Amino acid sequence: MQKFDRDSEVYKMIQENKESRAAPRQSNTFRMLQEVLEADEKEAAVRFPGNLAPIQPKPVSSVAGVQKYHTCEKCGTSIVTQAVRIVEDRYRHPECYTCTQCGLNLKMRGHFWFGDDMFCEKHAREKYHGSPGAQPTTVSPRH
Repeated sequence: MQKFDRDSEVYKMIQENKESRAAPRQSNTFRMLQEVLEADEKEAAVRFPGNLAPIQPKPVSSVAGVQKYHTCEKCGTSIVTQAVRIVEDRYRHPECYTCTQCGLNLKMRGHFWFGDDMFCEKHAREKYHGSPGAQPTTVSPRH
């Protein structure tokens, strides 16, 4: 086993750094996050009400105290959490925002309309070009 040379410059520099090293600084954001993680849920809600309150979905309207949510145009159920707005007054669940032919999720890809159906770019091109001898039709990126 090799011993350290206590007279070496490197050893002395390391020892000086250990002695003079200040405690690391935390950013205010990190400090707040640490306090939240260490606090229990009720205490955190009192101490940080705006920062940690769960985000409630916004209803479309409220009639006589009954809240109405958007309805998914594909599956027909209410959208209680996140909605993908297709066009004005047409919404889908993120998991229902898919290509009609292959089922590919269109998030971050966009969609193309062919008639009343929504397609990914690949299948929209196939529909547009069609099979040999078929009459080409217009595929629009917006409905």
